[in-house]
Amino acid sequence: MALWQFSNLNKYGTLRKRIIYLPDGKPFSYNPKGLGKFVATRRFKYKYEHPVLPPHLFVGQDGQKYIIPTWQEVVPETTLADIEWVKPEIGKAKLKKNEWLFESKSDPGHFYKVTQVGVTYRCNCPGVWRAKDRECKHIKTVKNEKR
Repeated sequence: MALWQFSNLNKYGTLRKRIIYLPDGKPFSYNPKGLGKFVATRRFKYKYEHPVLPPHLFVGQDGQKYIIPTWQEVVPETTLADIEWVKPEIGKAKLKKNEWLFESKSDPGHFYKVTQVGVTYRCNCPGVWRAKDRECKHIKTVKNEKR
Protein backbone atom coordinates (compact mmCIF):
# COMPACT_ATOMS: atom_id res chain seq x y z
CA MET A 1 0.00 0.00 0.00
CA ALA A 2 1.18 3.48 -0.72
CA LEU A 3 -0.19 6.86 0.21
CA TRP A 4 0.60 9.80 -2.03
CA GLN A 5 0.15 13.51 -1.50
CA PHE A 6 -1.20 15.17 -4.63
CA SER A 7 -0.87 18.97 -4.86
CA ASN A 8 -2.63 21.19 -7.38
CA LEU A 9 -3.89 24.73 -7.84
CA ASN A 10 -7.63 25.30 -7.80
CA LYS A 11 -9.33 27.70 -10.20
CA TYR A 12 -8.55 30.62 -7.86
CA GLY A 13 -4.83 29.76 -7.73
CA THR A 14 -4.91 28.42 -4.16
CA LEU A 15 -2.69 25.41 -3.42
CA ARG A 16 -4.69 22.30 -2.44
CA LYS A 17 -3.30 19.04 -1.10
CA ARG A 18 -5.01 15.65 -1.12
CA ILE A 19 -3.86 12.32 0.21
CA ILE A 20 -4.69 9.45 -2.13
CA TYR A 21 -4.11 5.71 -2.02
CA LEU A 22 -2.49 3.70 -4.81
CA PRO A 23 -1.60 0.00 -4.52
CA ASP A 24 2.14 -0.86 -4.51
CA GLY A 25 3.66 -1.58 -7.88
CA LYS A 26 1.11 0.54 -9.73
CA PRO A 27 2.68 3.61 -11.41
CA PHE A 28 1.41 6.94 -10.18
CA SER A 29 -1.36 8.24 -12.38
CA TYR A 30 -4.06 10.52 -11.13
CA ASN A 31 -6.04 12.67 -13.50
CA PRO A 32 -8.90 14.24 -11.61
CA LYS A 33 -11.31 16.29 -13.68
CA GLY A 34 -11.79 19.93 -12.77
CA LEU A 35 -9.08 20.10 -10.10
CA GLY A 36 -6.94 22.72 -11.82
CA LYS A 37 -3.25 22.85 -12.61
CA PHE A 38 -1.04 20.01 -11.31
CA VAL A 39 1.82 21.03 -8.98
CA ALA A 40 3.49 17.98 -7.41
CA THR A 41 3.22 14.47 -5.96
CA ARG A 42 5.21 12.79 -3.25
CA ARG A 43 5.09 9.65 -1.13
CA PHE A 44 3.21 10.47 2.07
CA LYS A 45 3.58 9.24 5.65
CA TYR A 46 1.66 10.47 8.66
CA LYS A 47 3.90 11.81 11.45
CA TYR A 48 3.19 10.50 14.94
CA GLU A 49 5.16 11.98 17.87
CA HIS A 50 5.39 10.26 21.22
CA PRO A 51 8.48 9.29 23.24
CA VAL A 52 7.17 5.93 24.48
CA LEU A 53 3.83 4.73 23.07
CA PRO A 54 3.91 3.26 19.54
CA PRO A 55 1.16 4.27 17.09
CA HIS A 56 -1.95 2.08 16.74
CA LEU A 57 -4.81 2.21 14.27
CA PHE A 58 -8.43 2.26 15.34
CA VAL A 59 -11.53 2.04 13.16
CA GLY A 60 -14.62 3.72 14.61
CA GLN A 61 -18.22 2.56 14.20
CA ASP A 62 -18.66 5.04 11.36
CA GLY A 63 -15.76 3.38 9.46
CA GLN A 64 -13.35 6.29 9.96
CA LYS A 65 -9.77 5.27 10.81
CA TYR A 66 -7.64 7.03 13.46
CA ILE A 67 -4.07 6.93 14.80
CA ILE A 68 -4.36 6.48 18.53
CA PRO A 69 -3.61 7.72 21.23
CA THR A 70 -3.53 11.10 19.39
CA TRP A 71 -6.82 10.42 17.57
CA GLN A 72 -5.47 11.76 14.30
CA GLU A 73 -7.91 11.09 11.46
CA VAL A 74 -6.35 9.18 8.52
CA VAL A 75 -7.31 7.82 5.11
CA PRO A 76 -9.20 4.49 5.43
CA GLU A 77 -6.49 2.56 3.50
CA THR A 78 -3.75 3.61 5.95
CA THR A 79 -1.55 0.88 7.48
CA LEU A 80 1.09 1.07 10.21
CA ALA A 81 3.73 1.20 7.43
CA ASP A 82 2.26 4.58 6.42
CA ILE A 83 2.99 6.10 9.84
CA GLU A 84 6.36 7.58 10.77
CA TRP A 85 6.95 7.33 14.51
CA VAL A 86 9.00 10.35 15.63
CA LYS A 87 10.46 9.88 19.08
CA PRO A 88 11.37 13.27 20.54
CA GLU A 89 14.48 13.39 22.68
CA ILE A 90 13.72 13.50 26.36
CA GLY A 91 16.11 16.06 27.74
CA LYS A 92 17.36 15.66 31.25
CA ALA A 93 17.12 18.79 33.31
CA LYS A 94 20.51 20.01 34.33
CA LEU A 95 20.52 20.54 38.03
CA LYS A 96 22.49 23.32 39.57
CA LYS A 97 24.96 21.92 42.04
CA ASN A 98 26.35 24.20 44.73
CA GLU A 99 28.73 23.27 47.50
CA TRP A 100 29.73 24.98 50.74
CA LEU A 101 32.43 23.95 53.21
CA PHE A 102 32.19 24.48 56.96
CA GLU A 103 35.11 23.86 59.31
CA SER A 104 34.35 21.80 62.39
CA LYS A 105 34.60 23.75 65.65
CA SER A 106 35.39 20.66 67.72
CA ASP A 107 37.95 19.28 65.25
CA PRO A 108 39.80 22.12 63.44
CA GLY A 109 41.07 21.05 60.04
CA HIS A 110 38.05 18.80 59.44
CA PHE A 111 35.42 20.15 57.04
CA TYR A 112 31.75 19.37 56.53
CA LYS A 113 30.31 19.79 53.06
CA VAL A 114 26.79 21.04 52.28
CA THR A 115 25.66 20.20 48.75
CA GLN A 116 22.63 21.64 47.01
CA VAL A 117 21.20 19.77 44.01
CA GLY A 118 18.05 21.47 42.73
CA VAL A 119 16.04 22.23 45.87
CA THR A 120 17.58 19.47 48.00
CA TYR A 121 20.30 20.15 50.55
CA ARG A 122 22.62 17.49 51.98
CA CYS A 123 25.34 17.69 54.58
CA ASN A 124 27.84 15.05 55.68
CA CYS A 125 27.93 16.08 59.33
CA PRO A 126 26.48 13.92 62.12
CA GLY A 127 24.08 16.74 63.08
CA VAL A 128 21.85 15.86 60.13
CA TRP A 129 20.88 12.59 61.78
CA ARG A 130 20.29 14.18 65.15
CA ALA A 131 17.95 16.92 63.88
CA LYS A 132 14.27 16.01 63.76
CA ASP A 133 13.74 17.91 60.49
CA ARG A 134 17.02 16.50 59.04
CA GLU A 135 18.43 20.00 58.71
CA CYS A 136 21.68 20.59 60.55
CA LYS A 137 23.00 24.04 61.45
CA HIS A 138 25.11 24.06 58.26
CA ILE A 139 22.07 23.57 56.00
CA LYS A 140 20.12 26.20 57.94
CA THR A 141 23.02 28.66 57.53
CA VAL A 142 23.12 28.09 53.76
CA LYS A 143 19.35 28.49 53.44
CA ASN A 144 19.39 31.73 55.47
CA GLU A 145 22.19 33.15 53.29
CA LYS A 146 20.19 32.40 50.12
CA ARG A 147 17.18 34.45 51.26
